[in-house]
Amino acid sequence: MTRRAAKQHKAVNPDMKIYLIGIAGAGMHSLALYLSDAGHQISGSDPGASEQTCEFWQKRGCLVHREQKAENITGADLVIYSAAIPASNPERLAAEKMGIACSRGEALARFANAHKGSIAVCGTHGKGTTAGAILHVLKKAGTAVSDILGAVPIGCHQPSLFTPNADYLVCEVDESDKTNQYHRPQFLLINNVEEDHLNVYRDLDDIAESFASHVRACLASGTRVIIHYAGIGAPKLYACLKDCPEIDWICQEGELESPAMAISVGEPDDKGRCLLTIREATGMIYQILPAIGGRANAQNLASAACVARTIGLAPETIANALASYQGLNDRCQIQQYGQYQLVTDYASHPTCVQNDISWIRNKSNRIVVIYHPYRYSLMKCHWTALALALSAADVVLLAPMDGAGEQPIEGLNSEDLAHRISLNNPNCKAVAFPSFDALEETAQRTIQPGDSLLIFGGGSLFDLGRRIVS
Repeated sequence: MTRRAAKQHKAVNPDMKIYLIGIAGAGMHSLALYLSDAGHQISGSDPGASEQTCEFWQKRGCLVHREQKAENITGADLVIYSAAIPASNPERLAAEKMGIACSRGEALARFANAHKGSIAVCGTHGKGTTAGAILHVLKKAGTAVSDILGAVPIGCHQPSLFTPNADYLVCEVDESDKTNQYHRPQFLLINNVEEDHLNVYRDLDDIAESFASHVRACLASGTRVIIHYAGIGAPKLYACLKDCPEIDWICQEGELESPAMAISVGEPDDKGRCLLTIREATGMIYQILPAIGGRANAQNLASAACVARTIGLAPETIANALASYQGLNDRCQIQQYGQYQLVTDYASHPTCVQNDISWIRNKSNRIVVIYHPYRYSLMKCHWTALALALSAADVVLLAPMDGAGEQPIEGLNSEDLAHRISLNNPNCKAVAFPSFDALEETAQRTIQPGDSLLIFGGGSLFDLGRRIVS
């Protein structure tokens, strides 16, 4: 399956002075680390930066401002702003006036495109887990590799790694703001296509068409494109690209004619792991037993395996590496607290929720889920599927709805979601709460020895979960 892509790489000036607005955010922190280790002079700002964050950067000789003012960017060659930074931000306004501003996604593409062996991992969900798996396989194969991820691989200390003269740079590339369109990597993986980010995209057709546009631009620049035929939008993307025979498709056995890789996902074993059987177009067949569980994760690792095979790694090398890959911190990360098991996951997509509950079901007496409904546009799309996925738990405790500034939609609230969950499964106790304090108090009374507490949300909700189990 090996074929090298021939393409041009843009030069990036060395030793730039780079200012990052929102440097304490996960994605910005990861990019800043990579750029700092690559030799650029980093500084930035974030009103929410903790003392620990400021001290971390101070030890690296980097100044972090808590107050955002136009004069802070004086002397910068490039100013990068996160997706959370409004157009009215004084630092962003000043940088745009000077012509040195760009978004985090555009900056990631700029530096990734300059690398001779960039690997871009896109898709609606599972990008981080898949990118981390590719990174793990390359490391196990003894390959010099760098990475820029959105989360820290379990067993590592930071979410990015700069290796001088690395053969490959693995990047988790976000399509939520369409900045994936800037990437022209050596290898492009689209992991799946489902409905998401409907505050940016019109509908599923728009998502598929956007991915197709990116694929065509990458093919024109010499990129090797790999697409996993997964998710409800996969047929739409396939239809958009049926005239591109150079694409390597991954699919379930029997779904497509002559795929580069056909897979079969077995039933979960007593640890929730699904045996993955892979058949390549050459007729070669091999199996992988992942260390992480769930059908969706097995599909993620099939994507990682296809990228590794395209690069030229042997099946046994890939299988051995993925058998030891533990995933990422807070991406269905399992931690034991005495008689309780805490599972943390930033994911909110129904496919991820279903995967996690299915995996943890084999490891626990009961599953207690805390879920934080977020963004009305997202919930409107996923309401039915999400209620069905959550109903597989034993107890579901719902935090107050966070509309993320969007106009409320009647009928989309935590109370209605709890009602729908109970209709799907009367044996699942679903309760909505008006406050996080009330939720935590009930969770303390509800949790029992031997339970798994599964948290879908973010950092503060994970802290709440740790208080409950400890």
